[in-house]
Amino acid sequence: MADVQHSGLTDPQLHEPKGVAAAASGTVYVATGAGSGSWTTPSSSISNEVIVQSASDFPTAVSDVITLASDTVYLLDGAIDVGNDRFVLAANTAIIGLTGSISSITTTTTGSVFTATGSFHFDRFKLTAASGTVFSCTGGGTEQAFIREFSVNSASSIGTFTNWSFLNWVRGFITTATTGLVVTGTCGTLVLQEYVMVAGYTTGLDISGGTFTTLAFLRCGFVNASATTHMKVAASSGNLSAGNEGRIQLCKFDTGATNIVQNLDKGDIRWQVLENIGLQDSVKNAQGYMHTSTTTTIGIGDGDAGNPKMVNGSTNWVDAASNQFTVSTGGRFTYIGTNAIDVLVSCNISGATASGTANIAHYIAKNGTAITASKTSREYTSTAIGSPAPCAALATLETNDYVELYVENETGTNDWDGEVLNFIVGKV
Repeated sequence: MADVQHSGLTDPQLHEPKGVAAAASGTVYVATGAGSGSWTTPSSSISNEVIVQSASDFPTAVSDVITLASDTVYLLDGAIDVGNDRFVLAANTAIIGLTGSISSITTTTTGSVFTATGSFHFDRFKLTAASGTVFSCTGGGTEQAFIREFSVNSASSIGTFTNWSFLNWVRGFITTATTGLVVTGTCGTLVLQEYVMVAGYTTGLDISGGTFTTLAFLRCGFVNASATTHMKVAASSGNLSAGNEGRIQLCKFDTGATNIVQNLDKGDIRWQVLENIGLQDSVKNAQGYMHTSTTTTIGIGDGDAGNPKMVNGSTNWVDAASNQFTVSTGGRFTYIGTNAIDVLVSCNISGATASGTANIAHYIAKNGTAITASKTSREYTSTAIGSPAPCAALATLETNDYVELYVENETGTNDWDGEVLNFIVGKV
């Protein structure tokens, strides 16, 4: 019989690897790189994972409650119907699907579908729970929830997160829910990105009972024309403490709703509202006027040449508009917003000298210093009120910076009477 080299053997005659007869089921042969090897269990970066192809692959329900394990990933392979059951999540539970079009969970429960008191992760699956509340999550200040490509076909309510440190929901599509998401208590960060609610809700999102360090709503959609409220926030930036900011940007709001964003004012100091459909952008501006004749006393070294001083407004200035500014009755315009802004400051000025004739200059001043580039000058008399003279400057304002109108007598010490002043500050 002719000799056959090992390399010439066909498949039925091939030898199994050395040691296979004693190897444990599920083990593989791993080479050391030094001419030998051993049979070992394949390693995985996930210490605990469960492939779920039917409801029976989840832990056994007790009184209609499926309690999932901590530090465990449940991989949804298909459409999973759990009947009337609902879930309790343990710390660091993850439910991950293949895609939202393949992986799903359906339940007929009337309770909370997912209850959690610790961090969890959802990814790439959809839920049908027509009579259920999706979330009931209560934390102690350190819990985190990462939710991505998780959609809800139907639910009675999206549910609540209370005292939750971090909630990030990216690309969620809510088809039908009577009540939207409620986030309340002492919280940290809430970010909704590409989160869309389509129909059925009265209030889409309610965060009015929570306090946060960060709020961000980016490319979200609230498109139910019959809604009472798309979003509800706390009045006067009450959701955000000093130094923190909320943002609503590139979102779409159906203008048929009674309240687009309830309690939000265009001048709220800790909200940045930009480039949305159906919601006005944030405004940072102010206007004040003085129509009562008021005298500014000028003396040597005080309002004369080289010594401009603040125009005396007494208590006669009127606040016509103040969005992220305060306007004092004395004529000081103070920026109270969070971020530094560039502004155009302008004032139209009508006045007269108290006696005689003088060249009077005016300046816009920032934080008590006249801005040289803003200077305007004209001759005034005591016999007629001069036609309006403009005065303007560009300035950068940080929180608590202020601007005012200054006056300077270039030719003497004649007092000056302000008659009609109109002062405007606007973001550029």
